[in-house]
Amino acid sequence: MTEHVSGRDVLRQAKELYQRYRDAVEPTGRRVAIIRFEPAATDPPDWQIRLQASKVSAEQKVKSFEHLGFRADHIVLPPGTTRAQFAEVLDRANQDPETRAIIVQFPPPAHLRPLVQRMDPQKDIDALLKGRSSYQACATAEGICRVVEPFAQDNPTIAVVGSKGFVGQGVVTTLREQGHRLMELDVGDDLRQVRNADIVVSVTGNPGILGPEHLRPHHRLVVDSGFVPQPDGSVRGDVQHAAYHIPQHLTPVPGGIGPVEMATLMERVIRKEVDPNAPSWKVEPRPYLTKEQMAQGVTTPVAASVTANAPSAQQQAPAAQQTTPAANNPVARAARLRGAGSTGTPQSAHTPATGPSTPARSHGPKPPTPPGASPGR
Repeated sequence: MTEHVSGRDVLRQAKELYQRYRDAVEPTGRRVAIIRFEPAATDPPDWQIRLQASKVSAEQKVKSFEHLGFRADHIVLPPGTTRAQFAEVLDRANQDPETRAIIVQFPPPAHLRPLVQRMDPQKDIDALLKGRSSYQACATAEGICRVVEPFAQDNPTIAVVGSKGFVGQGVVTTLREQGHRLMELDVGDDLRQVRNADIVVSVTGNPGILGPEHLRPHHRLVVDSGFVPQPDGSVRGDVQHAAYHIPQHLTPVPGGIGPVEMATLMERVIRKEVDPNAPSWKVEPRPYLTKEQMAQGVTTPVAASVTANAPSAQQQAPAAQQTTPAANNPVARAARLRGAGSTGTPQSAHTPATGPSTPARSHGPKPPTPPGASPGR
């Protein structure tokens, strides 16, 4: 079966890590301003849906920051907000010494978007100002890259679908800086190319854009960062539910990258305001089968430590590897291979199998350094 990588577990871990700072934060009266926009009843349905997703995200941020002892100012701007009114809200937050961070929920109306640049760069904790921000990428992009990293220690190919969007650009920039091999796909590209990748990251916000014709059993991880509310109250992501059983690991919607974004923002604000050396939340490594292992019919993911000098899977446990003839149904075959560990050689539940010939990567992701912190952290 496909194993879900739970963002809720990540958020729970972050809350436990940073709960201890609450007593230091709460008496200070420090604030975080979260600004979002309400749609008009006459707005197009797709715009209303996007702003509904923005509302859900804003409410989650309020809970996350209040958990840390910050006061969350949830500022809702009505339809018809003028440039002057939006500028006034931003200027007030910029000038308030108790407001330590500002987040503008995207997307703002088109005529207001340029005004986001008025934000004080020192208060931009979600990289909305891009090169003027203290952070390389938005919290969603950083969180995605940190979820990917435990699955990317052996130089896999990572497909980024939606690579030209705001989140996609952050994902591409961060993964490229870490030395990963990327396949960048966007509007107009043949998305079936993702079948050749080892890891798939989809950041389009286009419900169901990836289905069974795109995903494959050798995909060790599929990250779905889509979040589109539906009229019936449900939420859809970029991956069709019909494809949820195909990859080895998947971030589900809901409960996947959304909570990871919150955990990243919590870490950023604590490091910025309280402790530059606060611990990082982590996603533990998990066993998986590489594309090469599946092609060879390997039945058990070999437990391997993630070190630069780790031997290949074949070198570590040649006696434990058993092969079987390829089945006609690749999905069923992959499920059988992944399930073989329950009756085969005992293995760690938190260590990935490295590729058969490529040395494993020895470094993990480096969260951005907040203002005033040591760059060597």
